[in-house]
Amino acid sequence: MSEDPAITLQDRFAAAKNDHASLWKSLWDDGTYIPWDRGQSSPSLVDLLNDYPSLITPSSPSQQLTAFVPGCGRGYDVLLFASHGLKALGLDLSESAIIAAKQNAEKSGLNSQLYGFVDGDFFGDAWRSEGERFDVVYDYTFLCALDPSQGLREKWADRMRELVRDGGVLICLEFPLYKGLEMPGPPWPLREEIYKGLLEERGFVREMYVKPRRYLESGEGSDMVSVWRLK
Repeated sequence: MSEDPAITLQDRFAAAKNDHASLWKSLWDDGTYIPWDRGQSSPSLVDLLNDYPSLITPSSPSQQLTAFVPGCGRGYDVLLFASHGLKALGLDLSESAIIAAKQNAEKSGLNSQLYGFVDGDFFGDAWRSEGERFDVVYDYTFLCALDPSQGLREKWADRMRELVRDGGVLICLEFPLYKGLEMPGPPWPLREEIYKGLLEERGFVREMYVKPRRYLESGEGSDMVSVWRLK
């Protein structure tokens, strides 16, 4: 599948006839059309972790917090959490993405004990140690990649309830808030109210709602950061 700028990501998914998992894999495997890859973590997340270090500070010196990034791609966010001392795991549906993430990590200079990458289905358990939960889970371009017409947003919220440790946090960089709700995806449009509806009824309490100081270009001026604690 070679890149054709006249064919949008939405066009490709409209033609996929709901076999979206295979299309995500093929886009990564082909490697010529991955427009969501920006080559870095979002500055919005970088600033959040720097401005609010308590989110990723353990309660005792002997404790090491864990972080999880679904849809990690080349692993920029996993490595960001690792650079703050968390033990971070990245998951992607595509084995090609995970290979790229591992290659990227080798160049980071970080202790390899602080990060890991695995390919697998977010909704399955083959990648996950039995009962494994995390202190911090981060979602940026993952929820917006799930087709809401297939009930996947509800499944996402149920899964986050399973993966976040009691007392842990789910950090959401809410995107794309700028798209009209009638517009096709991916990325499928989202709103603050959608996050609240999905998460509050599953025991999450929103502790922070922050307008970023810096953005990636794709969400400039519209993205928001929400931090949800599982009570």
